[in-house]
Formats: sequence, structure tokens, C-alpha cells
Amino acid sequence: MKSRKYFLLFILSTSNSLVCANEIQLNINNDTTGHAKTFTKQPHFTTYDYFKREFSYMGIPFIVSGLVVKKQNSDFRTLRNRFNPTFHQRYDDYTQYVPLAATWGMKLAGVESRSSWKELAVSNVFSAALMAGFVNTLKYTTKETRPDNSSDNSFPSGHTATAFMCATILHKEYGMKSPWYSIGGYTLAGLTGVTRQLNNRHWIGDVLVGAGIGMISTDLGYFFSDLIFKRNQTDTWNVNPTYNRYDNPSFLSFNMGIASGPSMLKTAEIYDSEGGNPLGMKLKVSTATVVSVEGAYFLNPYIGMGGRLKVATLPVTADIPTENLKNFDLDSDLQTGAPVNMFLLEGLESDHLGMLDIDLGVYFSYPLSRHFQIGSKLLMGCRRTANFSLNSLSRINPQIFDRQIVSEEAYKKFYKEDVDFYLQQEQVSQAELLNSTFADEEFLRIQRSSTYKIGTGFSFTYRYKEDAALRLYCDYDFAAPRLTYDLNNSWVNEDGTRQTHSYSRKTPMHNFTFGASIAFVF
Repeated sequence: MKSRKYFLLFILSTSNSLVCANEIQLNINNDTTGHAKTFTKQPHFTTYDYFKREFSYMGIPFIVSGLVVKKQNSDFRTLRNRFNPTFHQRYDDYTQYVPLAATWGMKLAGVESRSSWKELAVSNVFSAALMAGFVNTLKYTTKETRPDNSSDNSFPSGHTATAFMCATILHKEYGMKSPWYSIGGYTLAGLTGVTRQLNNRHWIGDVLVGAGIGMISTDLGYFFSDLIFKRNQTDTWNVNPTYNRYDNPSFLSFNMGIASGPSMLKTAEIYDSEGGNPLGMKLKVSTATVVSVEGAYFLNPYIGMGGRLKVATLPVTADIPTENLKNFDLDSDLQTGAPVNMFLLEGLESDHLGMLDIDLGVYFSYPLSRHFQIGSKLLMGCRRTANFSLNSLSRINPQIFDRQIVSEEAYKKFYKEDVDFYLQQEQVSQAELLNSTFADEEFLRIQRSSTYKIGTGFSFTYRYKEDAALRLYCDYDFAAPRLTYDLNNSWVNEDGTRQTHSYSRKTPMHNFTFGASIAFVF
């Protein structure tokens, strides 16, 4: 009997030590007879547990992307000016708040959410305070000028930060109840950010960083609220992830990448006049910056339907042989009997060709494990290219002042009037005039176009949370738009007209895009 007692004491003491070591408390509920009825376990959470549960890390890629793409701010703004320069709407002042209004509205209507009224209020206050602090600190320290030059507080976008904060609140409160709440909230947030750019109020970098700040602020707001109310897993809505390898991988992603090709646009041969001198121009294309939004709804773990909206800006540089620059009759002087050209073409300024792709198609996925998936897609859609201009750079030919080449009579007939005009207009000397550069902003213009396209791609996804994933992708797209090149090979006449020659050619475009994305999984 004694040995049994000692054995029981040993077991009880060992169990008690294990419970303490794991920070687990045992609560014994007694019935009216004094006998033990039930045992309940109450887990103890550390600060890191709360942080790991609430912080999604999804705002970080937005901020990194925004800082990277800031170098192309002007290029993306140019796309706006070419596709829709007169856009001006005010609905972004209201769409930023719609997801938050929906959250509180459903709560008032009695729809069950993640948080109690107190928790919702506290988490929202923390989120708004953090977001406002981050945004205003950056606005009044960076002092970046807005695209419309109205003020010096462009970076980051406060509207976009508010919109993504409100969308993330809706996602946290109701996203696990139905994914369509999250999709609706983030779609409105994305629309707010795009509209801020279309309204010419923000650069693309402002919008991306603002989106990241809004999401991070909300994650931290809910983290602090959980610490205050000491929320445990047993009383928190859906915090234990139940997703598995064969869940349908429906997603909404925000992507950023770089695109290669084509290395050169196959332009038609361009002449200064009918049967005249060839320009011999080649348009070289450098690496493009690509931003896109993509989503798909999967019917099962393997097949889904979806689409993609993609914007790209392609740097274009004109390469012209030196001997052609010398012979090119920029102002049609030779055609009128002048001994030499008054203006010598030096080259063309580089610019960016803008593309907008809209695609729909079939998406495929194969689950390697609970966290890792590979995917592919087959897409068809439409590609639009924006109006595009290459400006010419030229100088006055010093030969017009050489009386052994140009007689005084020829000078007075063909050049004197223009030279006197520039000397008086610019108030410079003849030597300074010879060193001046003249830019023609409409020398070569590529008209906007629209054509059908096809695309495919491969992706590798890491699903690190039930509702969040990181993705690496490689996409291939092909389109062959017919580009029309308008060459304005003369200066504007007194009546405001100029001679224009048009050339048209189908231009094959093979584009490979490599990038990364953050995805909301539902």
C-alpha cells in the first residue's frame, strides 16, 4: 500500500511540474457532492504569440515595391497622361471609407464578427492612430511634390493608406466568414489607389507605400488590442488555421516585375521625304517595369477561372547611324534649293512606350504540400498601347555662316530671317546660338493601338498563413500590334501646319516577365 501511495504522489508531482513548465493551468470544477467533474486547459500566450497571430507581413512587399518603383514615377504618370489625361473624379474621397462603414454596419445589423464592440473600437483606434502617424511623419519629412504641383506632401498617399486600413479591418472581422468580404474590401482599396493616380494627385510609389502602411498599421492595431484584452485562442474567431493541402487555392494578388523583350521594335523605313534620304532608325527597347493585379476562383484544388490587369512601361531609345543624321533633310531645305541644311539632326530623345493588358483565362494549380504550390495559366485578352512620341534634338549648321560654302545671297534668301528671329527671341549671340539645342516635341509619333494577345505563365507559391501567400512567377505574353508612325519632318508653318508622313507595320512583341507578388488566399 505504501509503495502505491508513493507512486501516485510521484505521478502527481511530475504532472504538476510538466504543467508548470508548459505554463498550463488546470482548473477543477466540483459538483455539489465535492467530486471533481471536469478539467479545462487555459493556454498562456506570450507577446510573440499575439504578434505572430495578427501580423500578416503583407504590407511589407507593398512598401518595398513602392520604394523600388519610385524611380519610374514619371514614366507611369506619363502613361496616365497618354491614356486618359483629362480624368478627374472625386469618388476616391468616399471609397476609402466604404470597407470600414461596411464592417460597422454589419456589426450593428447583428452579423457575428471576430471582435466584441470594445475590441473592435480599440483595434480601430490603434490602427487609425498608427496609420496617421506613419503617413504624416513621412509626408512632412520627405516633402515630395505632387504630380499636379499643388503641394509638397505627396509621399505617401493618405487616401490609399486609409483605404487599405479599412479593407484590412473588414478582412480581419469578416474575411474568415466569407472571402467575398475581403475581395470587395481590397478591390475598393485598389480602386482608390488607382484613382489617386488617375486624378494626378499621387505618384505610383506614393500609392504602393500608402497601401503597405495601411495594412501594417491594422495588423499592429489588432496586435495591441489583443494584448490589452488578453485574447486567447479559445475565445478568438478562427485563429487556428484549418487549411490543408487540397483546399481550393483561390486568390487575389498584387504583382510587380520586370519584363524583357522585344529588344527592338521593327519599324518601317522612314524617309525625310518621298524618295528622299532614309533615317535608318532602330527603336531599341530596354527592360520594362510591370505592375499588375491578378485573381482566380478555383472550382477544385486544380482548375480555376480568372484574369489579370497589367500595366507596363517600356523604355525606348532611337539608334540612328551618324551618316544618316548628317544627310537627313530635317527642314526640307534641300528640296527648296538651299545649299545646305540649316538644322542638323543630332538624334532622338528616349521615351517610354506604355502598354495596358486585360486578360481572362484558365488557371491551374498543383499542391506540393500544405504550404507550397506550383501553378500555371492560359490567357487570352487585349493589349492597348498608348500614344508615344520621340522628340528630335538638332543644332544650327555652322556651314550657313561659311561664305565659301554658302554665299551671302543664299544666306539672305534661305537662312537670315530664321537666324535673326532666334537671335532676337533668345537674346543670344551667334556663337551661343550655334551651341543651342532645338527640340521638336512632335518629330516622331506612334499612334495608340489595340490588338488581341495570348499569354501563359508559371508560378511557385508559398502559403505561410491561411489567408496569405507569397508568389514568384514567370509570365510569357505575345502580341503583334500594328503600329503607325507619324513622321513630322518639318517645323510648324506660320499657319500652324506641318508636313506629316505616316508609316505602318505589324510589330511582334514577345515579353517575358519575372516578378513576385503578395496574394490574399480564400
